[in-house]
Amino acid sequence: MSQPQFDIDELLESFHVWLEAQSMDSLAAYAQRLADQVPDSAPLGMVLCLADNQDSLLAQTLAALTAGNGVLWPRAQPDDPVQTQALRVGLPLPIKSQITLTDWNPSADAAPDPLPQGVLYTGGTDALAQLQQQASRWPNHPVTIISCPEDVGDDFEIPLAQLQN
Repeated sequence: MSQPQFDIDELLESFHVWLEAQSMDSLAAYAQRLADQVPDSAPLGMVLCLADNQDSLLAQTLAALTAGNGVLWPRAQPDDPVQTQALRVGLPLPIKSQITLTDWNPSADAAPDPLPQGVLYTGGTDALAQLQQQASRWPNHPVTIISCPEDVGDDFEIPLAQLQN
């Protein structure tokens, strides 16, 4: 994947408008900051977003899309606090169309399908260590794994350069 398959500026604007309509002010501010940071390098490809809360998942998705990548979300599991399927249904179509759901979940030994070229992760350190061990066995190893802050506030940042080749 050398070029994004979508217009990043239009996608960020759509995401920003939707976040404001949802009164998600911190995320809307993050989307606005990202609009000034759109990199011009080649994207990685698919980025798996793993988060233990909805705000973090949306922030990871914003970062992955800003870097020109496709997004991979695990399909909601019974004990999943984020409920990814329900969240995806409510997103604007231009954003929703860039998100692929996978039946893979972090407790599985198998690799996600499709295979991600990068992973954005928010959660505990034990689960991160388990994820790193799992990813080391995936066919396209090494996979970039970025641990993201949990609190989406004024100083929240995900390094976009690490989401590109």
